[in-house]
Amino acid sequence: MSFEGFHSEDFEIFELEGFAERMGSLRQSVKPKLIALGAELVAPLSKTLGETLYPHVAQHLRRTVNPPVETWVAFAREKRAYKPFVHVRATIREECVRVLVFVEDYADEKEAFANHLMANAEPFSELFAKHPEILAYDIPDANGKPSKGATLTPETLTAFAERLRRVKGQHAVFGIPIPKARAVKAGGDLPERIVKSVKILKPLYCL
Repeated sequence: MSFEGFHSEDFEIFELEGFAERMGSLRQSVKPKLIALGAELVAPLSKTLGETLYPHVAQHLRRTVNPPVETWVAFAREKRAYKPFVHVRATIREECVRVLVFVEDYADEKEAFANHLMANAEPFSELFAKHPEILAYDIPDANGKPSKGATLTPETLTAFAERLRRVKGQHAVFGIPIPKARAVKAGGDLPERIVKSVKILKPLYCL
């Protein structure tokens, strides 16, 4: 099965309030598309990031009451797991597709990621200034929304890295959103847009 793109109806599934209804629709309509998306992306993302990657489609097996606000296919260098590692995710939620570099709060590589972010705060601030489309989802702005790249100063990044090292429950999520309308319009070309975003985010993955 080749990836033919997401439709508006796929995004609207996240408006369903009932757990069983939303999960059932996600498994029936969205999960097969994520499997196809993962199969199509794994080769170009492996080439982009310079190592063999494996796709992992979210299962949400631990959820029994609250339905997920998004679901995803993740890419990591380990075939059996992705959450212990710094990894890339292509997610879908009600309002957009997100291309993310994700570090779980319990990831084995979390401390190394934080240390290297702290040591390279200045060059990463310069990178973010060049790419204001990057959002820092765990660094809220004055309105409580994800901070835009242009606002991420060396001091801001250093403070976040320190918090990442100190706070057990803190994770790190940086990414580029693709609004719903653009994602739908892209159709089967969406993988190309995702690869372009990953190329921009690659320095974060390499931390």
